[in-house]
Amino acid sequence: MSAFFPLVIAVKFSQEDHEKPIDEDEVTDAHRKAYDEGNASGLSANSLGSAAAMQVLKQFTSGGKSGGSQTELISLAMAEATKLFDKSGGASSGNKQDAVNGAAMTVMKLLVQSKFGGGGGSIIGGAQSGGLSGLMSLASQFAK
Repeated sequence: MSAFFPLVIAVKFSQEDHEKPIDEDEVTDAHRKAYDEGNASGLSANSLGSAAAMQVLKQFTSGGKSGGSQTELISLAMAEATKLFDKSGGASSGNKQDAVNGAAMTVMKLLVQSKFGGGGGSIIGGAQSGGLSGLMSLASQFAK
């Protein structure tokens, strides 16, 4: 895969999608429903993708995976979204591509927020996004 792969995914989303920061409670809730309760079919495709992205992040932060590039992390999240979509029999709204896009967008936003968080003028997130410590704090909820 090319280093520009994340950019190709990013252009598929509207400007509003890019500017909206990650709602950590929403992502946490989607992950809980999909992976703890096994109720992924009740989620929208975008939420299902977010849940899949957090599952991949959980694997990385809990020692299940190590290293890897941003592109690899995005690719793994997209693959996980596909598996979760198929396993759950679909989403309450949206299609498989929406789930894959949601996973990619969630990972990209988490990566950007972890790099630029707390900076007030960041591209995505901003002063309230929590930075790397916020990302690790969110991910640590799933390592328990």
